[in-house]
Amino acid sequence: MSLKSFIRELDLNELEDHTSKELDFELEPTKLLFELDKQEKVALFKVKSSQFICVGNVLNSRSRLYRRVLRVKSDEEAYKKLIEATTKLVKPKEKSFHDLFQVVKDFNLNSIPFIKFYPGDGGRYLSSAIFIACLDDVCNASIHRTMLLTRNTVVARIVPRHLRYIYDQYKRNGKEMPVAIVVGVHPAVELMAASSPPFGVFEMHLVPNILNDFTVTYTPLYSIPIPSQAALVLEGRVSISQFVDEGPFVDLLHLYDARRKEPLITIDAMYINPDEYFNVILPAGKEHKLLQSFYREAMIWQTVSSVVPKVHKVRLLEASGSWLIIALSITKNVDGDAKNAILAAFSGHPSAKIAIVVDDDIDLDSIDKIIWALATRFRGRESMVIVEKSRCSTLDPSSPSGICDKLGFDLTIPLSADKNMFKYVDVM
Repeated sequence: MSLKSFIRELDLNELEDHTSKELDFELEPTKLLFELDKQEKVALFKVKSSQFICVGNVLNSRSRLYRRVLRVKSDEEAYKKLIEATTKLVKPKEKSFHDLFQVVKDFNLNSIPFIKFYPGDGGRYLSSAIFIACLDDVCNASIHRTMLLTRNTVVARIVPRHLRYIYDQYKRNGKEMPVAIVVGVHPAVELMAASSPPFGVFEMHLVPNILNDFTVTYTPLYSIPIPSQAALVLEGRVSISQFVDEGPFVDLLHLYDARRKEPLITIDAMYINPDEYFNVILPAGKEHKLLQSFYREAMIWQTVSSVVPKVHKVRLLEASGSWLIIALSITKNVDGDAKNAILAAFSGHPSAKIAIVVDDDIDLDSIDKIIWALATRFRGRESMVIVEKSRCSTLDPSSPSGICDKLGFDLTIPLSADKNMFKYVDVM
């Protein structure tokens, strides 16, 4: 399946087609995507000077993720399926590259729908680009924002994880890193590229666990394994000597991430499948947050499940960029279970700075119910866990060094208490 076939399977009420009018690449796509994001709707649109049909907000709905990608009915099923999918390697079948893509001669990257999403952005960006690079027989796929520079150069934010490690090895050997940049893939591929399995586990070998007919192909210049169905493939080299400004760019927290020096990427070849849809992820939108957080929710569910009888639901709260605040509902055997759950949650997602634990009568998809639980079940120091000077997220402007104090709230009802005193009375 491709991104286009996925979109065609959606219900009519999930999708709006705005392709009758071409949008300017500066800010106009953001306005459209933002308005439809409120309704969790997918948008089809076109950008001036590009032949691609763009699609945005593809995974801005947890329901769509569960029903149409993971094909599960509950949070627990979803967490289990993702965890199992990221631990079982399945080598995909292969297809011939030239049967799938057109070579663009004398290409100009300005023909691609790079978008300036917010007024303070450093330039025009690809927001869904999957970078694939290999070191000997180890390959990695991950999503990186990518800024247009010239007709044949770009720059990307390469965070200090697996792709950066591969790049550093090339740099130590005095060689530029070959890379394939892929846009417009099935959301199952995007989901796996957004996950964080251990180094050495190639994300494209996890996709068949949730997408049965997934296949790969190899790029002509550098023989890099990529998804066989995509709208755009760029082959290039990441410089070890030239560095340029990247950013600012709006991150998960609706803040401008800092401008940094990143290695220049020279594009050597461009390939397209103009029949496929070109994926655009709204920065700080629901899709951005869900893709970034869902793997972490699954890890939290797994770690907390090892210390308490039952974890019902985990949410990285959207108001915290789906990154800094964890909420989880549990069943406990003893009153100390909630505090153990807090510590386990921080272990499952070290970037979080606040963890809130509630009983299963609190709906974690209602911020009002979570605040109500804080108002009625917080018992002062008895309810608090403080972890001083711990690792946290550098996205948090109050802890730019990546070190912060973490705070946990045990908002569960004491086992000795009369539960009727704490029951939320609903309208009949």
